[in-house]
Amino acid sequence: MKCAILTGGGDSPGMNAFIRAVVRTLLNTRPETSVWGVIDGWRGLAFNHYRRLGKRDVAGILTTGGTILGTLRFPELKEDPEVQRTVARNLHDEAFDYLFVCGGNGSLQAANVINQILRKEQWRTRILFAPGSIDNDVCNIYGTSVGFYSAIDKSLQMLEWIRDTASSHRRLYLIRSMGRDSAFLALFSGIAAGAEYVIRPNEEVDFEKLATIASQRDRDTRIIVSEAYPKSLEEIQAIFEEIFQRRGIQREVRTVDMSYFQRGGKAAVTDILRASWLGYRMAKDALGGADSGFYTAFYTGHIQPPLPLEVAADLSQTNHPDIPEEIINFALALR
Repeated sequence: MKCAILTGGGDSPGMNAFIRAVVRTLLNTRPETSVWGVIDGWRGLAFNHYRRLGKRDVAGILTTGGTILGTLRFPELKEDPEVQRTVARNLHDEAFDYLFVCGGNGSLQAANVINQILRKEQWRTRILFAPGSIDNDVCNIYGTSVGFYSAIDKSLQMLEWIRDTASSHRRLYLIRSMGRDSAFLALFSGIAAGAEYVIRPNEEVDFEKLATIASQRDRDTRIIVSEAYPKSLEEIQAIFEEIFQRRGIQREVRTVDMSYFQRGGKAAVTDILRASWLGYRMAKDALGGADSGFYTAFYTGHIQPPLPLEVAADLSQTNHPDIPEEIINFALALR
């Protein structure tokens, strides 16, 4: 059997643990299997850029952030049917029995399109997909994405640093968080760090109420702003400064963007274990002749039956469009 492994979209901590799990499971279970890493994501498939992976090649990468295979943006894959067909044809011509993918929503949509071409042409390759995204916006009804809890860990550390300075200077800090269109990373980071409020992407914000919250704090206030919220940090800063001046509230307002720091660094134990579990399950299923599918889990050892790729790619049916109400109430109760 011949297999390929691809990491796509934005990198997320735990991708390397996924790569390692697939390689080790395949080679330890069936040593004659050949495993190839796709270099730089979907672009690598379009240009047949691979390197063979053995057990030594994946030694010592469990906790390492990013992805040893690389991942480059490749918008042509979404926009050009000829590029899509080239990728599918390359998979078939290279005689890959399986393509293992760990990536975000863009990669999931690509995998679904490529899989449809493969099935239509009756070409050999099947695609097994695991969610890798710090945003936790990939089929989050069925599980959490690899990298999500690692990003929360990084956020917690930064939010604690910010709190020290905010408290020393009696400041309100506005802190931008990654998350794309989802508020999961911002809100869960806020809950873990004890932030005073998290502004969600589509929320109608009562800035007067938030100003009151800030005025009631002894020394520090941290408000996290989701990536997709339409106002910039500077615009929100101006709103607060006007309210504070009008109401005589003595607070400085500062801004911090922690976005790209959330993505890097070592993977959290939760993501290492869950990525390894998913890679193991997918490799075992491939050795058993499984069809294409999407794999996810809420925890290590959780067995969620694989979803057909076309079902997983329908985000209206598989994703929470916003944070579930009970989680919002939970966060507000702890403020």
